[in-house]
Amino acid sequence: MVAQRQFQFKKNTVYDALYISDIHYLLRKKLRNHRHKELFKLLDHLRRRGIKFRRIFLVGDIIENWYFSAQRRLVRRYGRKRFNRLFDRIDALALPSSIKVYLIGNHDSFSYWIRLPPKIEQYLRERGYTIAEVWHDERIVVLHGHQGQYGKIFWFLNILTLRLLHLVSYVFPSVFTAMENFYRRHLNFDRNETEEEVRRYYTVLRERATQGNRLLICGHTHQAMADPELRVINTGDWIESGTFVIEQDGIFRGLEFCGKDRIYQKFCLIH
Repeated sequence: MVAQRQFQFKKNTVYDALYISDIHYLLRKKLRNHRHKELFKLLDHLRRRGIKFRRIFLVGDIIENWYFSAQRRLVRRYGRKRFNRLFDRIDALALPSSIKVYLIGNHDSFSYWIRLPPKIEQYLRERGYTIAEVWHDERIVVLHGHQGQYGKIFWFLNILTLRLLHLVSYVFPSVFTAMENFYRRHLNFDRNETEEEVRRYYTVLRERATQGNRLLICGHTHQAMADPELRVINTGDWIESGTFVIEQDGIFRGLEFCGKDRIYQKFCLIH
């Protein structure tokens, strides 16, 4: 681990991998604040500097699909254009031979079986993305991280409740917002406030991911961090922190975009 310092991308450099999560794209600021404009600025900055990645991992909750149907927004007039605003920028950082992986997060899915909506899945596959819940090789395991919070039964009940709220909200639109706020304050345990909660959450996640001696990379909690002892990296989010992770020669750097092309290194882990 190192102290936070400014980081400079070298022009026309190919890095091994990019990891980014919890964008919650399509979310309106009326529902929840976000940093999507800053994300676009970062992606444009990397493109202008000629930065490329051999592997791009979108580590879940990239598209918001809980507050509304993202699939309906995709098929609307100009809907594909809005999706392209994000994915054109991401794909511009890939080489023709790059591996691109879309890991399904809890907010990506409105399905009891944790699947993407069919038309969104088709859109991503047309762009060359591999879609999975977990991606792994002999060195790393990558998954969104909700697996450390939701078992299969809890996930089923969560989606059932969410669908009921959507039905009620057609008649009483304010009910959904009120219940979602209650859920986030009292029932949503994806943010870990104490060291004990952090350890408990990552212990469960590591077991369910069958981590072994590999490095585990996730998102979900919106809290960027790296723990060498646990061999865990969290990419953070683009709701509050504006963080992402890059990999080069076995060195994983957690970076924070602070605007006007200012990027700071939050952590560094060698694996």
